[in-house]
Amino acid sequence: METAFLPGTIRERIQDLMKKYKVTQTTLAAKIGCTDSMLSRFLSGKTDKLSDENIIRIARAFNVSTDFLLGVTDVPDRKNYEISELGLSAQAARNLYTEKVNAEVVNRLLESPRFAELTYMIKQYFDDTLAVGFAAQNTMISSVSSFLRGAVATDATVQAARDINRLKVPVYQADLSSIQNQFMVTIKEVKKEIGSDLAAAQNKTKEITKEIFAELTKGQDMRHPSITPEQVADAITGTVSGMDGVNEDSLKQFKYALVDLMQSTMQPPPREKDHADQ
Repeated sequence: METAFLPGTIRERIQDLMKKYKVTQTTLAAKIGCTDSMLSRFLSGKTDKLSDENIIRIARAFNVSTDFLLGVTDVPDRKNYEISELGLSAQAARNLYTEKVNAEVVNRLLESPRFAELTYMIKQYFDDTLAVGFAAQNTMISSVSSFLRGAVATDATVQAARDINRLKVPVYQADLSSIQNQFMVTIKEVKKEIGSDLAAAQNKTKEITKEIFAELTKGQDMRHPSITPEQVADAITGTVSGMDGVNEDSLKQFKYALVDLMQSTMQPPPREKDHADQ
């Protein structure tokens, strides 16, 4: 959650940040590459000279935005980062920028505390952290099983060797199972947080269906309404025809397919011939 500060000047902002993070004036001066006396003179108001580069360095030192330091916003969180600061490759950043991946989904996942844990689990999977342990365990099990098989061959030792051998675990099984479970829990939690518009969409569809039926049966005897498949298909496709992104040729094909489907379901099943007809 973003933290908001009271409105303030650049001097007040820097002093507030120094106090919050317990950073001394000398330490901050060393971090931004200026003299202690120069920073002291600026903070005390004896001079207004502080270079743009120093302001940028102070912002980076406290991980805040320059807009926050300058009083443009009261929220300190940075909005812009260099690709290298985020640890992204150029291709990863390009995929986000060109919308090859859904930025909203990425944001939702990155904001989830559970997803942060998931990334460490995946890292361990890539590094074979757990797999090495299971591989060593499997080797030990194989050694014990071989020892038993090489001993006096009795039914008991053969069975014991088989039982021990069953204790082997595929080296990546534990990793993948844990990752899969954690990912599914993360997705469900994010979905729960977002909420669902499914009920509203269903109600909207019902309303549209009622409107279509009312329009098609206008002026008819409601006890015996007459509606053709063509009328229904025209009404349904007409609700989306002309909308942005709708391919009219595909919509027309869908209309024909819908008519065929309704006609086939409305036809009575063929009557089986009885013996009298033969």
